[in-house]
Amino acid sequence: MDELVKYMKALTFLQLQVVTGSNVFGKPELLLSKAGFQHREIADLLGKSQAAVAKAISRGRAAKDQEGEHE
Repeated sequence: MDELVKYMKALTFLQLQVVTGSNVFGKPELLLSKAGFQHREIADLLGKSQAAVAKAISRGRAAKDQEGEHE
């Protein structure tokens, strides 16, 4: 059941982006992480290494934090 919840969250986040026309999460790695997927799972889904996924998530979070400072 937990697996289904993660996928439903990810689909909900994607639909939110479509409806609002904004890219709230940036990279797909960040969206999937926010939905509850582990780095290993995201890497498997996207065909990337875990290190690349971790770096993308780290950079995405830093960019979001920086955007929040400018508002």
